[in-house]
Amino acid sequence: MHYKIVVPVYNEGKYVKKLLDSFEKEQLGNLILVDDGSLDNTNQIVRQHSPNITILRHRVNLGKGKSMETGALKAIQEKAEIIVFMDGDLQHKPKDIERFLEVLEKNPDVDIVFGARTIGKNMHIIPFVGNKTLTIIINLLFGYFLNDTQCGFRAIRSKIFDKIRWQSEGYQVETEMIVNAAKYRLKYKEIPIDTIYFDNYKGTSIFDGIVILFKIIALKLFK
Repeated sequence: MHYKIVVPVYNEGKYVKKLLDSFEKEQLGNLILVDDGSLDNTNQIVRQHSPNITILRHRVNLGKGKSMETGALKAIQEKAEIIVFMDGDLQHKPKDIERFLEVLEKNPDVDIVFGARTIGKNMHIIPFVGNKTLTIIINLLFGYFLNDTQCGFRAIRSKIFDKIRWQSEGYQVETEMIVNAAKYRLKYKEIPIDTIYFDNYKGTSIFDGIVILFKIIALKLFK
């Protein structure tokens, strides 16, 4: 099963070498890393690490959503059957990628596999409350019942990309993907994943959560 791993990064110089070291050699050859206009040494570290990594770079910061789109289009261009999305801040474990691929291989009718974090175990209180609130609202409005709608670790079959293709440039991308998948009633599964949280939490902020909430309302009204 031909797959590509799309990882957007922005100013991850502190963690990116450790991230790349956590991939298996075979996985590095399938890695598409999108540097979203980093201002630190992220790009330099990646280029020095391995010649097998596909590196794409935005000249300016365009947002997580645009970086994921850039990586996905490259994966499709390279004839990938499966596109795996994961965050580049070390919160996700590359070893879990095989579990996503296994679900898709054993279930040919499944279009998307979502990762679900063990929410509340190590997550800070603000993102925990925000995540649960957004998840409940999305579940109720769109009837696509997930335990964790904001997790960035997920895998799709490339053939359904046009159906879930998003317009969101930032952190709203995970939500819009789900809304589009619900619109076309795409079949999905959800698997539990381990997630590491650092002291300096870099995920969605309160402001991001509010923006996502308004995005949900707009998608319900106008999609």
